[in-house]
Amino acid sequence: MLRRWQSLLEKYHLLALLLLPLHYAYFSAYQQLHQTIGLYLLYLIAVAASVWLKPRTAATTPIRGFVWLEQYMLLALLLTLLWLFYLPQSAFSAKASQWLWLSSQLAVMGLLLRIYWTKQTTIATAAPDNPAEHWLIGYASQSGMALQLAKRSASQLQSAGFSVQLAELNQLTQQQLHQSSKALFVVSTYGEGEPPDNASQFYQLAQQWQQSFNQLQFAVLALGDRSYQQFCAFGHWLHGWLHSRDAKAIRPLLELDSADSKSPALTQWQQLLTMLGADTETAAEQPVNDNWLLAGLHSRYIANPASSGLPCYVVKLQMPAGSHWQAGDLLDVQPENSKCAVALWLTRHAINGCQAVHYQGRHVPLCWALAELELDKVQPPAPGSLLVDWLKQQPRLPLRSYSIASIPDEGYLQLLVRQVQHDSGALGIGSGWLTAWAMEQQPVQLRLRQHAQFHLPDDSRPLIFIANGTGIAGIRALLAERVKRGQRDNWLLFGERRQDSDFFFARDIQAWQQQGFIRHCDLAFSQQQAEKYYVQHALAAQRARLLDWLAQGAAIYVCGSLQGMGQAVHQVLLEALGSDALAQLTQQGRYRRDLY
Repeated sequence: MLRRWQSLLEKYHLLALLLLPLHYAYFSAYQQLHQTIGLYLLYLIAVAASVWLKPRTAATTPIRGFVWLEQYMLLALLLTLLWLFYLPQSAFSAKASQWLWLSSQLAVMGLLLRIYWTKQTTIATAAPDNPAEHWLIGYASQSGMALQLAKRSASQLQSAGFSVQLAELNQLTQQQLHQSSKALFVVSTYGEGEPPDNASQFYQLAQQWQQSFNQLQFAVLALGDRSYQQFCAFGHWLHGWLHSRDAKAIRPLLELDSADSKSPALTQWQQLLTMLGADTETAAEQPVNDNWLLAGLHSRYIANPASSGLPCYVVKLQMPAGSHWQAGDLLDVQPENSKCAVALWLTRHAINGCQAVHYQGRHVPLCWALAELELDKVQPPAPGSLLVDWLKQQPRLPLRSYSIASIPDEGYLQLLVRQVQHDSGALGIGSGWLTAWAMEQQPVQLRLRQHAQFHLPDDSRPLIFIANGTGIAGIRALLAERVKRGQRDNWLLFGERRQDSDFFFARDIQAWQQQGFIRHCDLAFSQQQAEKYYVQHALAAQRARLLDWLAQGAAIYVCGSLQGMGQAVHQVLLEALGSDALAQLTQQGRYRRDLY
């Protein structure tokens, strides 16, 4: 509004500048010119300068200190005061000179405003980010879920107009943290309390930093798996470390069990983002935990029938049309209890399992809903209670995650699942569901999870693949994609018990080797000789080749068990390369691990 009035006044000024010479030429005495010529020149300069500065301030916003001038009545009152009190104080006696004097003063005021707005425009152009509206979002992710949540949080804040920097922890420096005033951290815990690979360097360096971050406000969402003893340990360390450096927590640490599909921590994190001003509509458009699919169980077969180890099954799922995943991605499965377990629970509590209930947005028989619950923790409903309300309070079975062993072009999504057997002989809930209890063509609830940390590089550089046991599943998908791309510089190291019974996907691997897509294939079968021989031994024996491939720009992909193979392979690499070189490979994305 103020600018519109200023534009109108400038038009008046321009018109007055044109008419004043005519007025004095025809109606004024020449002796009055000495009173007005100086004012006219001041008037002309002020108006010309203001008009010249106008384009430079057109895109800026009004000055907040002048918001009260938006009101018409206040502006009219100001002009009235000028008329009654300011004009009579003019140093000139002639009415025409008085009006010229008043007009020149208004023009000078307008010029000063233009200069101020021009200065504000320059500042905004030089530093568009308002520090108070800038958010740093740091993440540490091994399997991709923390990264997905961090990206979603960043998108919500950006949609609300905030400036956001998204960075993995290894990229953060002491100076960046010191310059940030607000930060969110989404971090997972790897293995027994370790930081993920893209936070390991930060973890080592941060413990040596002594600078105070008392200007920093932060919140931490910690991801973990309750089956591990050190649940969310890295998130707890980060939260405590920031506190020790004088940073101020916006809220207490949030713990998210990544196996819990309906964790309240996600709701609390979203409430925090909303409180901070994030775009809630963007959150609805980008669900993290609700992209569930139903896939039919196409077939399964035992992959190691004569093995001395636990049975492993290749499970093929018929995915819905339009489903897409990349080599290296993961699959989360919502397991179900066996029909026998559900029937025993219903019999024990004398409850009719055929009665219809509303559960998870579906109308299903009660027995179907019970199949998804942790039955050993479920107490029967109280007499007269509503089944809908009772079901909402019952714990669901935790999710199970698996490496995908195929690419979409192969038609089916393949898994390699090893059965877990408890001391009682009962099967584990995830492996039991996929390998024994689910019937062929029965729908399986699942969701695809992007695992960007384990995707292939965009170029055709040489790749070294290391796997043991069922870890060959994730490596098989990567090899299938490399074959599809026609990229032949692949080296595979694989270890298991015996070659005749435990060489998973042997037919595919041997065919790709014969076709020239696997240049080297080093196998380590631990029970085929008197002395145990594992995949780390095969890698150590090929140290010269390892150094040669890395010198050519090769990247290393490791998939399998963290305890044993994962740690042993890491130690071989440390001995061959040194800690600094191995850390550099991690920073460059040339050392990638999917270990469990």
